Amino acid sequence: MRTAVTEAVPDDAAPPAPRDRRRRLDGRTRAILAAAAVTAAVVNAGAVWAYWTITDAGAAIVEPGTYVSMALRGRSSLDTPLQPGATGPLTVTVSNDNPYPIVVSSVEPGPGNVVADDEHREAGCRRPAVSFARSSLSVRWQVSRNDVAVFTVPDALRMAADEKAACAGGVFTVPVQVTGHVDRI
Repeated sequence: MRTAVTEAVPDDAAPPAPRDRRRRLDGRTRAILAAAAVTAAVVNAGAVWAYWTITDAGAAIVEPGTYVSMALRGRSSLDTPLQPGATGPLTVTVSNDNPYPIVVSSVEPGPGNVVADDEHREAGCRRPAVSFARSSLSVRWQVSRNDVAVFTVPDALRMAADEKAACAGGVFTVPVQVTGHVDRI
């Protein structure tokens, strides 16, 4: 015959702690996650501010000469493919959704990476050495209110002379930052 043995537990003793099966995050992981959260908050705040600056400026009276800044994408020309060591034109599409006209005064590299078209990317052109030929391009582009305009800047892009053959002749999407001001209303 078997006898069950039980231990007496005093009434004021704490119950045994349950086993926590969840994995705890170490300090390094928590720091990385916190930094990522702060970065996301700052980036989102900047995007909201830029959106508000461009779109809500029309809600108030906008003075001519007020500066606007927009991040856009440009691309190399379909008619003049870039070749290693050469320059080529940049085509920029500006969409002015504001209820007032703007004048774009400068074009410069925007944040982000240059991306090759699908065909050249599949051939191995993953990080194209395509850049602006000059750090800033002075232009005078007028864009009517609620309008889309396309502009071409000759010899604005340069491909490095030692670029891979897989990138030669590609069409590249280029991040662009344009600055301008509100035109006379």
